Amino acid sequence: MISKVTKARIFLVVIIILFTAPFLSSWYLVFFTDFKKNDLGLQNGELIIPVIEVGPIKTVSIGENNQEMLIGKWTISGFVEGECDSRCQELLYKIRQLRLALGKNLDKVGRLIFSNHASILNFDAEFKGQKVVIDSSELERVNQLFSNIPDFDQNDIFLIDPYGFVMMRYKRDVEPRKIIKDIERLIKHSS
Repeated sequence: MISKVTKARIFLVVIIILFTAPFLSSWYLVFFTDFKKNDLGLQNGELIIPVIEVGPIKTVSIGENNQEMLIGKWTISGFVEGECDSRCQELLYKIRQLRLALGKNLDKVGRLIFSNHASILNFDAEFKGQKVVIDSSELERVNQLFSNIPDFDQNDIFLIDPYGFVMMRYKRDVEPRKIIKDIERLIKHSS
């Protein structure tokens, strides 16, 4: 028969093992194995490495036609080539809906379209407040910076951080909830 003192010692050792085992195993995994090596994280989009600094962007608002510099917000952006056809309208709609779906974080996110055609400014009521880069010199500057992104595709949707760095991209056909989830996570951790 085991004495009470021995039982108490065994119980104490078991408790110590229960509390130290997770720390010891995580320490071992991090420093002595390839655990999570090359893990790309939890994001649903593709991180742009290295990030591209575009800085403040000179924009025009649809329906307001006033120029302003865009910086200080997370910005969902995309490119439109030529006249604003159905594909362009689909992109405008998707970006607007992504922003609206953020609810209480709505004011922390902007929406931006890079376009080489002025017809995009004709959507007054439906897309009022949408920021557009239409100035040819600004568009050329931004295009040159974006072309430094590996495998750059104008059909992708890009996320620009509040400091003016292009840091993530999504294929245009990605599920909107995945983009929303990423943006919510970014906003939560940047506040």
